[in-house]
Amino acid sequence: MNAFKHGLAAIQKRREESVTTEHEESVRQQILDGLIADKGGDGQVSTATRILAEVIASDAAWLVVFNGAIDHIIQSNQKVRQNPCGLHQLDNYKRGLVNSLTGAVRVLSVSYKQQAPKASGKDDDWGFKTCN
Repeated sequence: MNAFKHGLAAIQKRREESVTTEHEESVRQQILDGLIADKGGDGQVSTATRILAEVIASDAAWLVVFNGAIDHIIQSNQKVRQNPCGLHQLDNYKRGLVNSLTGAVRVLSVSYKQQAPKASGKDDDWGFKTCN
């Protein structure tokens, strides 16, 4: 597990120093673009919302990296799969990101709900309420 821990520690250090690979930056940018588009585009986004979207995109991209590394560790190391303490240690590497994302998404979703169209009360063909 030491080699795996050192690999995760290296990823953690890159995160703390904001050093991303081209793939990680691409994932971050895709998430950011989607969040901004959901709010109506660049012209419709306040500075505060833009900053929040940047935080969410960055944390989500790092979570993708950590999840990939942790999945690789679990798949390639039978002992880890059977060791609750080892699984807990792996989970701890991403716990801060999950907590940060949860809080940021809650704040952003409140912002979305304040601007969301109201349901008309009628069901569409699939049983969902339609919006005005």
